[in-house]
Amino acid sequence: MYQRNIKHSRVKNLFKFASLKNRASLTLESSLEFDACFHFEYSKSVSAFEVQPIGFYYQYYGKPLPYTPDFLVSSADGKQIYYEIKYSKEARDPEVKERLKHKQQSCIEQGLELRLITERQLRKGPLLNNLKLLHRYSGDSKYSTQIEWVLALIRMFGVVTVRELLDESKLTQGQLNKLVLICASQGLLQFDFNATPFGLDTELFIANA
Repeated sequence: MYQRNIKHSRVKNLFKFASLKNRASLTLESSLEFDACFHFEYSKSVSAFEVQPIGFYYQYYGKPLPYTPDFLVSSADGKQIYYEIKYSKEARDPEVKERLKHKQQSCIEQGLELRLITERQLRKGPLLNNLKLLHRYSGDSKYSTQIEWVLALIRMFGVVTVRELLDESKLTQGQLNKLVLICASQGLLQFDFNATPFGLDTELFIANA
């Protein structure tokens, strides 16, 4: 096994991600790894995720090389999967692809799995920005009376846009957006994160309704 520690450096920016799912603050070495955290944090199939887990040695043309995956993700069904995060251009490099094959083969021999996630996958469409909005308001437990009003109105309509809620309220758009995003971050209501950027035409509905 191989353990690598993240060290502060004058030439490398580190990123902090506050994870409610892990009940911890995670330190990331790149903005791309930071973005990956939003996907893991709000994926229902992920129960926990670890940055820079204990790694391993893999054989690369007869030479043992140390490797630490970027993430170890635990799924809701108990399965654990390693993830490597790469920029799309880097992932297309022949040597990077070849090394990945050897790393994956080593994982298979240990009964494990290593998956690659690229920049294009992480930053495709409006999903990432919508997840970042949720994260901005996660953990905010205030405004309970107003939250109940929002949820009651959505239950009455079934499916309703933010614009329609705004028309029914005496709130400003900013105030209503905040309430809706607090509810969404707590799983009290849902909207299609992949459809469009969050806005007045976003359709809201009650989770599991």
